[in-house]
Amino acid sequence: MKFENTETWGFEHALRGMRNPKNSWNKSDSYFNITDDYDEGVLDVANAWVYQNHPERNRHEDTKEFFDLEDKYCDWLITEGVLKESKDYQYRDNAFIGPNDMKLAQTLIKAGPEHRKFLRQIFVSVDITAPLYFFK
Repeated sequence: MKFENTETWGFEHALRGMRNPKNSWNKSDSYFNITDDYDEGVLDVANAWVYQNHPERNRHEDTKEFFDLEDKYCDWLITEGVLKESKDYQYRDNAFIGPNDMKLAQTLIKAGPEHRKFLRQIFVSVDITAPLYFFK
């Protein structure tokens, strides 16, 4: 059995939708459609995350604390946060699920079927090549 051309989509809508019940969209820290050079895109997202989650740091952008937070989140994005990266070298489409959204998603999933319904908005498509007897 061979699985090819796997694609997923709807993450952005699902993550936004999971925040609807409590009107907590302002706590979202995921970023989508970053179409920049990969390394620059990660740095831009990390910078935006520090601004959003630590507003007191905005005035002190050149401090060691700011750069430490930015580096910490940058490392997290590189190891944990990449959701999709386009294979086309000319156009890179990166998406990152931030720690706040990841924590909420995991909490809702563990809470049971009535709480994890946001997952229904994530779609998966795959081509399956298999012998005919698999489908009888």
